[in-house]
Amino acid sequence: MPYDFALFRKCCADTPDKVFVDRDALRDASDIFSLRTKAALLDFIGNDGLEDLKYEATALWKNNPTSLPLMTDSYEFKSMFMLGYIAIIYSHKTGNWIIKSFHLSRNRSQAMVLALKKAGLITKGDKL
Repeated sequence: MPYDFALFRKCCADTPDKVFVDRDALRDASDIFSLRTKAALLDFIGNDGLEDLKYEATALWKNNPTSLPLMTDSYEFKSMFMLGYIAIIYSHKTGNWIIKSFHLSRNRSQAMVLALKKAGLITKGDKL
């Protein structure tokens, strides 16, 4: 059963200190979506910036640093002309959320990738 995304979105808007962002997720949010800071990313999520949100899957977090199993929910979303991917984790023990991933979806078309590169929105160094 996936997490309640509405609760996650509300937490991003109302209690951002309870949301942690993985370093790679923040780098990708900055490089790909021009969301340069944690505050900008959480504001974007908290204000319904993730359009056409679609639940993908729930899986056990492979890199879980604790002995308590944590699950990761993944979603696809649209933002303007880009198809994105977000993965989130919730710790029932701490009441904190983690944004594990925030990048372009791997399900996007190659035509879109080429258009983004041509527009200068993606560079060779960007992870796709």
